Amino acid sequence: MRCIISANKLDKIKWYTDPKAKDHPGIFHSYMASLATALNYVDRKLDPVWLMGCSAFAFRIFINETFCPSAMSIFEWNAILPDAIKQYGHKCHYISRMWDEEDLEKERREEAHKAIKEAIDNNIPAIVWDIKETEWGLIVGYNDKSWKYDTMTCKGMFSFLPYKKLGKNGIDILSVAIPIEKSKRDKDEVIRNSLKATVAHAEQKEWNKRPEYQDGLPAFDLWALLHERWAMLIDSGRATNIPKDIPFFAKYYAGHYYSARCYARDYLDTIKGADSALNKAHESYTKVASLLQPVWDNFEDKPDLSADKLRSLSATIKSAKQSEEEGIGYIKEWLGE
Repeated sequence: MRCIISANKLDKIKWYTDPKAKDHPGIFHSYMASLATALNYVDRKLDPVWLMGCSAFAFRIFINETFCPSAMSIFEWNAILPDAIKQYGHKCHYISRMWDEEDLEKERREEAHKAIKEAIDNNIPAIVWDIKETEWGLIVGYNDKSWKYDTMTCKGMFSFLPYKKLGKNGIDILSVAIPIEKSKRDKDEVIRNSLKATVAHAEQKEWNKRPEYQDGLPAFDLWALLHERWAMLIDSGRATNIPKDIPFFAKYYAGHYYSARCYARDYLDTIKGADSALNKAHESYTKVASLLQPVWDNFEDKPDLSADKLRSLSATIKSAKQSEEEGIGYIKEWLGE
């Protein structure tokens, strides 16, 4: 058992940053980054490539028609979030209450509160939706005197959340995922599950709120189109019509999908062995990652927001889609589909 500062707060927990991510920004999605932090704390080690790959988050992409960052949370939580934990080799205690389940609000909040306290008492952080900035983060402690949780945001900052705001902190949804004891999973089955999920996502067979949001291969087309529309506004002298947050949102998208495809590349490299189809898939995703790097590089620091540059990035994203489509084809070949 690990030392605890008090009976109800985790000791020396640090936000996980991938020390091996030299050519990309690391785990960007706030659920996966929160999960990585929790698993690294519980297991005292983490394989980020395996986590991103076996969960299929290395292969997912979600794009909104106005660059809204909400795209990162528009998918079927009840299926995908706990599965990411199970694929990595832990059982999962998952509690949720969606916006159309108002009659369950009190019951589910009480259930989640009890589960969170039990997890903390057993040195396990809880991954919780909307503790701050409508992103996933961690609950790492609780205090029954102040009626507040100790929290860690997706930026690694410590804060507090009143008990009464659990599941009601701005976005009226409850989602709590707790990785509990380890479970034995057959490695080959985990790999097959991850690649089946990859294909299902690419072919838009996972739930998504379309057409406002696009996922899978069509998401690349919408992502490219957003840059083209941006360039058109600049060319037409209507740059003042562009919301001031758009460059930041463009960086947010680029960070997510460039880093994810670097993990996809590295995951396929880990599992490919001598298999011809998986080796070709790895080559395709190596190209996808290479193509998306200039998109990230452009927005990371001092972005070039000229119309010519934006059109160039649009073309690059379209090329990335072609390479990803090839990669999906090779994965389907390996799956026998």
